[in-house]
Amino acid sequence: MDKITRGVIILVKTIAIANQKGGVTKTTATFNIAAAMAEQGKKVLMVDLDSQASLTISAGLEPLDMEYTVCDLLKKRRVETAKCVYKLENIKNLSIIPSIIDLAALEMELQGRTSREKILSRSLKEIKDDYDYIIIDCPPQLSILTLNALAACDYVIIPCKTDYLSYRGLEQLNETIKDVQDLVNPAISVKGVIATLYEKNVKDHNEILDMLAKQYRIIGTTKKTAEATKGVYDGMPVVLKNKRTDIAKEYMNIAKIIMKEGN
Repeated sequence: MDKITRGVIILVKTIAIANQKGGVTKTTATFNIAAAMAEQGKKVLMVDLDSQASLTISAGLEPLDMEYTVCDLLKKRRVETAKCVYKLENIKNLSIIPSIIDLAALEMELQGRTSREKILSRSLKEIKDDYDYIIIDCPPQLSILTLNALAACDYVIIPCKTDYLSYRGLEQLNETIKDVQDLVNPAISVKGVIATLYEKNVKDHNEILDMLAKQYRIIGTTKKTAEATKGVYDGMPVVLKNKRTDIAKEYMNIAKIIMKEGN
């Protein structure tokens, strides 16, 4: 459902940050976009749907210390969704449903479930009205977990490295999104691509960036820089840790584009 404030319907947007390729900065994008939105006063929930739990760790949490995780939402006998939500103490307006390594084993169990691709969607409906945005960090493969994210979301944002193999991989992802649109979630659409790890002085990167621009809507370009992960030890994304850096400004701009078009 959508929230209603003073007679005005406010659309609650669920966003999947997806790409079957690893190392394209999905987690970095998720954390920074979510934190940038929270900084602007939006209530945001992040969902860590990767068994590596990189988003959970980046947010300053220890997966093994969490009483409840995303696994508890996906089990047959699941707990209330609200129990799996943790507010981040150091970032106002930002919460997370953490992940844990157990998710990898649970994924096998999901294969035999009825309507298995809609399990996450049903769980998120319980708490959807509590947030302005829900952002899901997808695993680096086109698995049942990714399908759950795509079935639950309003639109997809695709981080893509400016190299040829990453560019070619977008075709398979787009085919999967079309299948989900046809069979499970007709409302889903691709919001745009974030060109990541871009190196201006590398010829191939410029060529791939041009190719991406011709086929997709690029909503941001993030350069390769060590600044992106400097705050990971204390649970702070670069948009809050070092706001003056180019990459922080770019993620903030991406968040503003999403928020502007979501109204």
